[in-house]
Amino acid sequence: MDWLDAHDGSLLAVATLILVVVTGYYAWVTRGLVRETRTALLASSRATLQSRMDRVSEILIQQPELFDLLDDPNATGQENDARFHLANMFLAILEEAHTQYAIDHSMPADDWSAWAAMDDTLLERRYMTGYWRRASHTYEPAFQRFVDSRLASHTPASQ
Repeated sequence: MDWLDAHDGSLLAVATLILVVVTGYYAWVTRGLVRETRTALLASSRATLQSRMDRVSEILIQQPELFDLLDDPNATGQENDARFHLANMFLAILEEAHTQYAIDHSMPADDWSAWAAMDDTLLERRYMTGYWRRASHTYEPAFQRFVDSRLASHTPASQ
């Protein structure tokens, strides 16, 4: 018992050192798990966006006339036909991509540039510009500013 009393400070120091080493190990392992989880979540987010966009592409493949109807010279954006649903689907997907890029910062700039280029391809259609004037207030404000700036930067060929 005398030995324990004489070395209690040393034992306490050794026990503290062991606890620091174990805590450091767990912190290192946890950091790796967090990194792996983040990577998996980002991949899942990208896959979900791409899957949703693939669904829009499938619709356009099944109904090829629908893409042409987006450029109908008589389109106002007020029509509640298949174009309405397509426009709503596309802009919801684009809004999610914008959120991942601009707000969550979970999308790399290279990925975002591809989404923005696709945005320009569809937004220049006459129906889409009319639909946007009609429905823009239903979207997130930062996304509204993004789309408004894209529309202001080019004049649609079909109008």
